[in-house]
Amino acid sequence: MRTNIKLTLLSPLSHFGDQRMGTMQAARTQKYEYNGEYIDIPVYSGNAFRGELRRLIMQDYLNYIDITDEGVSANLYYLLFTGGALTSGSRYNEVGKKREMRKMCPPLSLFGSAIGDQIPEGKLKVAIFIPVCKETAKYTGVENDTSFYDMLQDTFYTRRDDLKSKDFNINEIEDEKGKKKENPTQMKYEMQCLSAGTELSGDIVIENDNEVEKACLKAGLEKLKEYGYIGGKSSIGHGKINLDYNMDVDTKVYYDYLAENKDTMREWIRNTEKIL
Repeated sequence: MRTNIKLTLLSPLSHFGDQRMGTMQAARTQKYEYNGEYIDIPVYSGNAFRGELRRLIMQDYLNYIDITDEGVSANLYYLLFTGGALTSGSRYNEVGKKREMRKMCPPLSLFGSAIGDQIPEGKLKVAIFIPVCKETAKYTGVENDTSFYDMLQDTFYTRRDDLKSKDFNINEIEDEKGKKKENPTQMKYEMQCLSAGTELSGDIVIENDNEVEKACLKAGLEKLKEYGYIGGKSSIGHGKINLDYNMDVDTKVYYDYLAENKDTMREWIRNTEKIL
């Protein structure tokens, strides 16, 4: 099953690459061919989208089978939410164990995870999300006269030190030479963002899917649409989105499956936790 996802930014998107120029954080980019040359175009990585979706789906799964309030171990948390970690002495070498995992935890079937010395691959593939603009028309299939250069903006903030402006009972700090610091410390930092109004397009694919897994994915997309944020700096308003997709699937199939197998799933979770 293949589904196109469209993300419309309702506030600037903060999503950075590894390169940092002083206090400036540049937008994450990938090279794409345009008019005979390869240019750097800002993107939202498939890995970031996949991670956001995974956390929401896993949390919903644990909530539905009444595990959340009981809590889980650190190792189980890593297995479910971050992809796990390889260890020796696995009991998951058998094909039957992997099949059981897919039945007992549909989210793990979608996203995969490391269990013991095995890494059962997830069925979900997520594309890199690229802006709908004139430079990406042949990749998105959408004609647009606007250049991505017009969609980029530089945003800056300052972190203010209120120590000198508030009446707190705080001992004055001395520098290395023993002199008291009189000036408050402030820091300016800048970010390169995609502007509000930008549309990002990308496909998601499930290989060898079944109805429960498709319904599980749609349930996760509904959770992400309801959550409404991607990228960094969401605490100060960045990354607010509207999410559009078209999936002719009923999420009731997934939630009915969880309800029917709730006790067995809870037992599987706790047994898995013991051997991690």
